[in-house]
Amino acid sequence: MSALSRFVILFLLLVSLFVVYPVQAKKVLLETPSPTPTYDPLEEPLLPENPTEYELGRNLYWHWCMTCHGDRGQGLTDAFRAIWEPDHQDCWGRGCHAGRPGDTGFPIPTVVPAIVDATHLGRFTSVQQLSDFLKATHPPQSPGILEGDEYHAIAVFVFTMNQRSLIETPATKTPAATFVPTATMVVVDSRTNSFPVYALAIFALLMIIVFALAKRTRLQ
Repeated sequence: MSALSRFVILFLLLVSLFVVYPVQAKKVLLETPSPTPTYDPLEEPLLPENPTEYELGRNLYWHWCMTCHGDRGQGLTDAFRAIWEPDHQDCWGRGCHAGRPGDTGFPIPTVVPAIVDATHLGRFTSVQQLSDFLKATHPPQSPGILEGDEYHAIAVFVFTMNQRSLIETPATKTPAATFVPTATMVVVDSRTNSFPVYALAIFALLMIIVFALAKRTRLQ
């Protein structure tokens, strides 16, 4: 086999390496599962420098509402109270919020119903109506302590948790339409599935060239 033939074969092998390896590396990268962050209901939600109204409402809900209404709007359930430290699980004990003589806290109800359920807050026809209600009644110890836009942000977050539309609609006898999430389109890289055929095609082509060069060398 001539030096030229050996050079051509070596060149083709190097080309195949640079073509096949990036495809294989991408395939491995796409197949590697990304780590799923662990959900911690007691961790304060991040508040960006310029938050959206939803992000502001989520943060305010964590500060002012979650303790009684639950991290997912499930209410003050035993399961939700169990995630707190032992000395924070009994809000009706002396020195907390029982409102007994000498206590520094304020009385809270022993039962706090869910605000995210099958009714989807149907009694409120709009975000603004819920916002006005919250401003007049919440938090129980100091109603109206927040700014108007803060109450509105909380209402947006609570409506979103209930899959309610955020579009203001006039009150009618027909229940407010619920927001139905659409299916999320997952883009699949077709090159990942076609990789074995692609690699075999390149390998077959290289082998044909190698055998052709070898045969030509023998004939010479």
